[in-house]
Amino acid sequence: MARTRVPSEQLQFRSANTGSHLLDTYLEDAEMGGLTLAQLMGKLFNEATGDIDTFEFRYVNTDDAQTLELRIGAEAEYQEVASFTDLFTDLANFKTDAISDMEAKRQDAEDSRDAARASELDAENALTLAQEARDASQAARDASQTYANQAFQTTPTVIAQGILLSQLHGELFNGSTL
Repeated sequence: MARTRVPSEQLQFRSANTGSHLLDTYLEDAEMGGLTLAQLMGKLFNEATGDIDTFEFRYVNTDDAQTLELRIGAEAEYQEVASFTDLFTDLANFKTDAISDMEAKRQDAEDSRDAARASELDAENALTLAQEARDASQAARDASQTYANQAFQTTPTVIAQGILLSQLHGELFNGSTL
C-alpha cells in the first residue's frame, strides 16, 4: 500500500499564545544545549511523580556557618542564597538580653515586694503610735479637766486667803492685826 507523506515544511503548529509556527522549527527551538526535548523535560520534572524537580534547597550548618543553598537542576552545584549565622547570632543575643531583662525585672519585683512589706510594717507601727498618742492625749485632757475642776472649786478660797494675806501685810494695816 502506498503512503502519501506531507513534507514537514507544510506542517503548521498553531499556538493560542504565540500564533502559527512550522512544527520542525518549533521543536528545534525547544531543544537547547544539545539536549532533546525529552531530556530537557527530564531535568525539569521527576519522571516517577511528574512533580517539578528543578529547584532543590538545603540547609547547611557546618563550622557555625548556617546557610541556605539552592541548586537548579540535578547536576548543578549548590549555591549559597542566604546566611543565617548573623540571624541566629542576633536571635541568641536577643534571647540572652531578654532573659537578663527578665531577671532584672524579677529582682525589681522582689525589691518592690520587700519595700511594700516594710511600708506596711511602718504603717502598722505608725498606727500603734498614733493610738498611743491619742490615748495619752485623752488621759492628759482628763487630768487637765480634773485639775481645772479642782482649781475652779478652790479659787474663791485661794482668792480670799490672798486678800487676807495682803491686808495683813499691806500698808493699809501697817502690821496691825484685825
